[in-house]
Amino acid sequence: MNAWNFIDPKLGGECPALYGPVARVLAVSWLALLATGCGEQRLTADELVTTSRSVTVDVGRAMALPPAGTFPVTSVTQKAYENAVSQTVSLATRGRTPGENAIHVAFFTAADVPEAAGVEGNLLKEPGIDDFAIGKEMEERLPGVAMAPSAVFVQNGYGPFGYAVGRGTGGEACLYAWQRLAGKDSLFRPKSGMISVRLRVCDPAATEASLLRLAYDYAFNAKLKRPGWNPIGDAPAPAPELGQSGAPIYPQAHQSSFGEAPQRPQAVRPRPERRRSAVPAEPQAPDPISTKPLEGYPTVPPPPAP
Repeated sequence: MNAWNFIDPKLGGECPALYGPVARVLAVSWLALLATGCGEQRLTADELVTTSRSVTVDVGRAMALPPAGTFPVTSVTQKAYENAVSQTVSLATRGRTPGENAIHVAFFTAADVPEAAGVEGNLLKEPGIDDFAIGKEMEERLPGVAMAPSAVFVQNGYGPFGYAVGRGTGGEACLYAWQRLAGKDSLFRPKSGMISVRLRVCDPAATEASLLRLAYDYAFNAKLKRPGWNPIGDAPAPAPELGQSGAPIYPQAHQSSFGEAPQRPQAVRPRPERRRSAVPAEPQAPDPISTKPLEGYPTVPPPPAP
């Protein structure tokens, strides 16, 4: 009989269980389930979900770069938001102060985002530039370092910026600089986008002047490909006398290179004053005119009285 039989304990005999076609279908299904459970499953890249939106990009894709000959770029970490792209451009760090040297830069679109540090959903909020916000940033990126904000007005090729200096572990020089670029639009609702820059650097062989050069000479290496996005503005036209005869251009004063102490002008010694006598000499009175006639000359009579 073409069937699978089994012994029914109640009936005490063999009973037909499953006939050939049904048995074969169930056997094939069972083998398929067994292969699926025990076989190897292939994963795709889309199935991996990470807890951070940060990705590492090539150093050549850094949105901001330090001046040539200063700190080399070691890595670039990038985050993408609905309204911005931010990067942490890590620089070579050789000091003992906690933290790493880096340029923190963010390119914002023209979206209206309130001015406050942090992330709301997938929107990056604009970092503040008030004293409280800057002080909080310095505590996080320069822990334990007493930073003194400078009251001097400074400006690089992109516009005004602020900075603070301090002494880290072992007395090494530390600098923290911040800059906000939003073109000529409103401070609260920029139409052409905005750029936020933070510079944190400490180095045992540098001086305050050489570290400040980083804030003066850093450069942007990218932009957002969006219509109207131009927080920096157009480059100024060259001077009209450039290349013309009769308009000489003199070299600027020597600027100290990175790690070199700034040259100070030598003190000019004053000329020694002439010694003067303690008691000034009294002016001598002129010799009185003598009325005695000179010998050998005739005597001239006086004029007649009126």
